[in-house]
Amino acid sequence: MTEEVSKPFPRILSSRKTVLSEWVTLVENHVIASVDDAGATYHSIATPDYVSVLAVTSDGRVPLVRQFRPALNRATLEFPGGMRDGGEEPAACAVRELAEEVGLTIATALPLAQFHPDSGRLGNRMWTYFARDAMPIPHWKPEPGIERLMVGIDELYALAIDGSFDHGPHLAMLGMAAMKGLLLRRG
Repeated sequence: MTEEVSKPFPRILSSRKTVLSEWVTLVENHVIASVDDAGATYHSIATPDYVSVLAVTSDGRVPLVRQFRPALNRATLEFPGGMRDGGEEPAACAVRELAEEVGLTIATALPLAQFHPDSGRLGNRMWTYFARDAMPIPHWKPEPGIERLMVGIDELYALAIDGSFDHGPHLAMLGMAAMKGLLLRRG
């Protein structure tokens, strides 16, 4: 049996990476489906893993961030989050991002879900967390370009339903929190 026949199909026959910036690498994979297949070229983007946190204050408020996203040419509403710094533990990243972006501190970040945000085009993972009893950090200063909003749980659901809160991975976080009974509507 030749080496080519013994490997499973489909498979990547060759791969090339082009670093575009410290955050983005273009990946070009030549994929074949069988021994006789000429193959096809597929492109994806390699980015660092990122982390987001759905937090709730003791009075039932949820922090959101509004920021301009050049890829969409508009501002979005999202949960606080960002890219992991090197080998940073995902839970530590969640705590850090919550503090930096919305000025809240938490005792514990509970794992909510880990998933691939777009398995067709992105090669990274997204780590998501849930936190209760988030507390304000004294003398916190907002990051430039990021606006903090504090919304009630019912308002968050309404923003998701009317399409104002439309970031797919964050809608998945909201759904996971609801399915796990962590984010119950009050009304």
